[in-house]
Amino acid sequence: MVPFKAIRSAIVQELAAFLSVPVIEMNGGGEMPEQSFFTYDFTDFEDASGFPCEYLEGDILRHEGTVSFTVSFLSFAENKATSVENALLARDWLKREGRDLLKDRVNVIVSEIGTIENRDVLLADEWERRQGFEVTFRTLDVTEREFIAIERANVKGVEGFGG
Repeated sequence: MVPFKAIRSAIVQELAAFLSVPVIEMNGGGEMPEQSFFTYDFTDFEDASGFPCEYLEGDILRHEGTVSFTVSFLSFAENKATSVENALLARDWLKREGRDLLKDRVNVIVSEIGTIENRDVLLADEWERRQGFEVTFRTLDVTEREFIAIERANVKGVEGFGG
């Protein structure tokens, strides 16, 4: 299983501390902050790619595969300059401190950081100033189960086996 809560917590808490603005879940249902803020949304988790590994550790059969997931980030602010600046700061964090922190703390690799795009929206008579970008991450999907060995099998009547 992908440790989703640990990954989300590492991204959100550390990015909020770095930016000094709230980082909240997109469409999370709470009140929008009055000042500048950031939102995040885990948009998709892909199935394991490549060749998953399966190996035995004692009585536990462990299955590991690399999975990708995408997080969409939006920077909200009263003016465009602040929104762009916060988005640029967040990208910088993901390129440097965040990349190392996520790798070391939750075994997540930043594999691709998208370009910052204008995503302003007109709501009634007011513009919501926002800049957004996507980030693709990679991590391991690990599942474990008890290994049950086949001690004996009846192969009588199977061609090439038994009699």
